Amino acid sequence: MAESWAPSLADVGRHVPSHTRSTDPADDGELGTFTPNTTPTDAQAADTIDAAVNTILAQVGPMPTSPPIAVQQCTAAARSAAEWQAAADIELQYPTRPGDVQVWDQLSQRAFEALTALHEVLIEFGAGDISEFPVWSMPLPVAWGDQEIF
Repeated sequence: MAESWAPSLADVGRHVPSHTRSTDPADDGELGTFTPNTTPTDAQAADTIDAAVNTILAQVGPMPTSPPIAVQQCTAAARSAAEWQAAADIELQYPTRPGDVQVWDQLSQRAFEALTALHEVLIEFGAGDISEFPVWSMPLPVAWGDQEIF
């Protein structure tokens, strides 16, 4: 099931416009979205978007369902993170020129920054799987606890 906040083909296409160019020689312009005549096709791009969304969910956990402001801000941050991750993945999967590796580096950095922003928003609202390690706490040991009693 696709998440309601998953980015559209056009959302990802605006980050990698060169991949939205039609393969039809008669249509030389960038379409701004993925279609059956682009590389990747709309189906391939949709699969990449689904994978990015699943990666985001695996890293941060579920999005909050209330209050509305938390839902709005968290889903917007999640959509942005998924957009950048899918764009980076498409650039890596479908290179068209030797310089695409540097473009991938930049897109990957933007994806990392968007994921970091998502983590910050989730922490602000106390939502998602926001901690890598559990936080344990216990009282400080008493002063006589380290002394030998023999």
